[in-house]
Amino acid sequence: MENNKNNPFIEIVDHKVTELPDPKKDKDKDQDKDQDKYTTKLQDEPQDIESEGNPEVQSDIKTEIKSEAKQEKHHKHAGHSRDQKEPEEKKPGVLSEIIEWIKILVFAAVAAFLLNNFVIANSTVPTGSMENTIMAGSRVFGSRLKYTFGDVARDDVAIFIYGYTCRNCGAEYRETDAGVCPNCGQADSKNRVIYYVKRVIGMPGDHIEIKKTGEVDASEISKLPVKSSTGKVPVGTLYVNGEAKEEVYLPEPMICDGNQFPEVDVTVPEGCYYMLGDNRNNSMDARYWGSNNFVKRDRMIAKVYVKYWPLSEMGIVH
Repeated sequence: MENNKNNPFIEIVDHKVTELPDPKKDKDKDQDKDQDKYTTKLQDEPQDIESEGNPEVQSDIKTEIKSEAKQEKHHKHAGHSRDQKEPEEKKPGVLSEIIEWIKILVFAAVAAFLLNNFVIANSTVPTGSMENTIMAGSRVFGSRLKYTFGDVARDDVAIFIYGYTCRNCGAEYRETDAGVCPNCGQADSKNRVIYYVKRVIGMPGDHIEIKKTGEVDASEISKLPVKSSTGKVPVGTLYVNGEAKEEVYLPEPMICDGNQFPEVDVTVPEGCYYMLGDNRNNSMDARYWGSNNFVKRDRMIAKVYVKYWPLSEMGIVH
């Protein structure tokens, strides 16, 4: 108990020893807490190692950080203001839409013109002259490129220029070397072009013949009405350079009586072609064109590849 008496921070209460607060120790604890707060604050804020323990540098750092934060906030606010001030896009007016539609229509028209005049040929076969390969009223597509960059081949089904319809007198006529309407003299260039679709039978230099070679029952002829007292109909065979040609595309035997259905014996000139219809018994083809019965190479427009109308007849043309 003697030692306790000498210690001013020990108090005896009811025979119990109680230690009184030591001011010096409390002061040390407060300093430690302040140091911990200061250390924590420095950890939260960026600083240079050299600034540790220097209050003036620390103050400058805090001021700089606050300044940067204000600037960033100001930039964000300014950007937000600009976004709000930007005017909304104006919707195109009626005039602009009309102009755009005109552009589209002009482009489509130009594309169609180029396609139809340089790439494909679109033709209607109004008669039954190519039956049963192409039926009457069918529409077909042909390739202009085939004859622009390639050659005409035997058995091609081709679109070609036959002649013209005169816009002055209305006459339909076969093209001639004179280049004018035989009735009124109006130039071919002023008249409407007539296109035919036929099969290439004779190539340049070929010797083409159609000869009467037999008879068949009249019942075998169905593409036109025929009358025969004997019940028989004379038919013929096509010869190319002296050899009989098997024409699998004919729908029925070819009538050859030497009158309405003439025999043929011609040699195809260079640069020309001899054209006949598949429906030989009902076709106005080279057999009936008189002296101008060949088609020149530059009048061959396109090779027919596809029939597309009516849909029931759609298919490849052979």
